[in-house]
Amino acid sequence: MRIVVFSDSHGITAAMEAAIAQQKDAKLFIHLGDGLDEFKRLMSKYPNREYWCVRGNCDYTANEESTAYSWVKDVKLMLTHGHHWSVKCDLDELKLGAREKEARIALYGHTHVAHTEYEDGLYIMNPGSISCPKDTSSPSYGTIDLNGKNIVCNIVRMENYRGY
Repeated sequence: MRIVVFSDSHGITAAMEAAIAQQKDAKLFIHLGDGLDEFKRLMSKYPNREYWCVRGNCDYTANEESTAYSWVKDVKLMLTHGHHWSVKCDLDELKLGAREKEARIALYGHTHVAHTEYEDGLYIMNPGSISCPKDTSSPSYGTIDLNGKNIVCNIVRMENYRGY
């Protein structure tokens, strides 16, 4: 199963639309905050796809929680924007929060910097920003492939994307 993860779109939908077009087989789309209004509008165009989201520090009118835990098949995910977990300093609090709830994957945003790592059974991913990255000039998003007990997390750079 393919999962696509966005964060920090900040009002810009064009890059998300391009990513959705690239990921035709994805079943689940996740947004980690700071752009929920446009994400929800965009996902309403795709009623055959599932989507989840959490509120970011700039999602002033959103009712969603800023951290959520959910299951995909037999894999527990932690979803958070990250501003309540001090992710701009280090990932220690985030890792602890994921481990306390027995999550296998911790997803966060907020920094606008793409990141993946694996540590003692925990996959950690920040998809970067789909609209205004701080680590490169290319927007990015994440993919997670779940195949049985195998988990593969990747960052997808939209190198040639110039539509925002």
